[in-house]
Amino acid sequence: MQDTRTTRRRFVAGSAAAAAAYAVGVRPAAAAVREERHRAVIIGSGFGGSVTALRLAQAGVNVLMLERGRAWPAGQPGVFPRLSNLDHRGVWLNSIPIPGVKRYTGLVEMFAGEGIDVMAPAAVGGGSVPYHGMSVRPRADLFGEVMPGELDYDEFASVWYPKAEQMLQVARMPDDVLNHPRYRSSRQFQEYVRRAGLPPARPVPMTIDWEQVRRELRGELPPLISRGEVVIGVSGPGKRSLDTNYQPAARATGRLDLRPLHQVTEIRRDASGRWVVEVEIITTTGRVVDRLRVTTDALFLGAGTMNTSKLLLRARDTGAVPDLPDDIGRFWGTNGDVIHTTVLRDQTGTWQGGPANVASLDWDNPEGPVTLIFAPLPVSSESHMMELVAIFIPDGHGTLSYDGAKDKLKVRWPKAADAHAIGVARRRMAQLTRAAGAVGNFDSTRVANATFHQLGGAVIGKACDRHGRVLGQRGLYVTDGALIPGSTACANPSLTIAALAERNAATVVADDVGIVF
Repeated sequence: MQDTRTTRRRFVAGSAAAAAAYAVGVRPAAAAVREERHRAVIIGSGFGGSVTALRLAQAGVNVLMLERGRAWPAGQPGVFPRLSNLDHRGVWLNSIPIPGVKRYTGLVEMFAGEGIDVMAPAAVGGGSVPYHGMSVRPRADLFGEVMPGELDYDEFASVWYPKAEQMLQVARMPDDVLNHPRYRSSRQFQEYVRRAGLPPARPVPMTIDWEQVRRELRGELPPLISRGEVVIGVSGPGKRSLDTNYQPAARATGRLDLRPLHQVTEIRRDASGRWVVEVEIITTTGRVVDRLRVTTDALFLGAGTMNTSKLLLRARDTGAVPDLPDDIGRFWGTNGDVIHTTVLRDQTGTWQGGPANVASLDWDNPEGPVTLIFAPLPVSSESHMMELVAIFIPDGHGTLSYDGAKDKLKVRWPKAADAHAIGVARRRMAQLTRAAGAVGNFDSTRVANATFHQLGGAVIGKACDRHGRVLGQRGLYVTDGALIPGSTACANPSLTIAALAERNAATVVADDVGIVF
């Protein structure tokens, strides 16, 4: 097996030549495709991919990780855009139609669908970069209601959730932070929940370094997290994204080769049964400056629900891997998101303290379980506004399919997939806003239905076995939210995806390393 040091030297030399050609306006010849051989390849650097990379590297496996997005320097002020002034850094290659925004490999890609639009991350660190960091465990009964029967909640609660929580360093907001004037709006939400007679709103586990937030509140650091500026990345220390935990730990083994701006366009199986990955190396404007073909014994798909599903559907429908399971693209869902902005008579304060940090877990609601979350608004003037998020369990599923003529993923979300459950969530939100004395409400999902929490498309027990191996495909694995059938039971998905990846990686290391690859 070829030494990865040799392939790395070839990569550096080839990339330098490509960069020089690009600088003078010359594109490499279309036929010039460099080839490399690797033992294990991971596509995507989000929760599933990063967990898998660390555990394989610790087991002595050299890992090549391909990430289409760019690396964002952690902890440096001014790196990310602000929600109040969104620019090109927030948008993946003009996928979100914002006038005047130039083409750039920004943080979020939009998939326009039938019945819903989907917002998918694109960055080193995947969804851990543009997220709040809420890391809530679902309850056992709700977990059992939505997750594949092959997964045992007691095992997750005793082993895999604690392991992921330790690596991600989750922590609840301390009382002194909650009681600070900047977090007035969080306390107001707690009071409105109490008035509404709902379960108490309490701080939830977060991937936030609260000592850094204290330093912001004391004026020792620029106020970023404490101003709610977290949704499009945090330009400062304090948010524990994957590039601050799993990825550095994997790099420290000396066995991870992580390559940003490497966009995978195709996967296929060759005559020998190995996996072939076609890669475009792009600039931050999306221009292709080089091409790479990688052959591997083990291919792990962690590109996120949408792009993992697209790669599999494309491979099946074009005949590159014709015997992929029929259930690829099915059992897809939104995790049940509703976003609601309410206008109050009460003042809600400027620069509402972030991230989303308190929630009412209304899981025994006889109509259906709902999580109600306060999401701070990073606005510099008094707005009298409060943004609320509800997470429910959808009634059914949508589908993903591949449009070969346009080389695009098609998304279909039928109204019946959440008709009852979304009504339950809206009634609970109405109960809350009445108790708050709202004078106006805006439900954005009625105008432009969208989700940031997509799940499914290559589900355990349907398209994959109980540890993420694609059925009938030796050496092909799924390691991200595509494994989960549409919901993580009224909880944000990131912690469950990480815990599932920990579980699956442990089995793959024990049973497949040295045998399959």
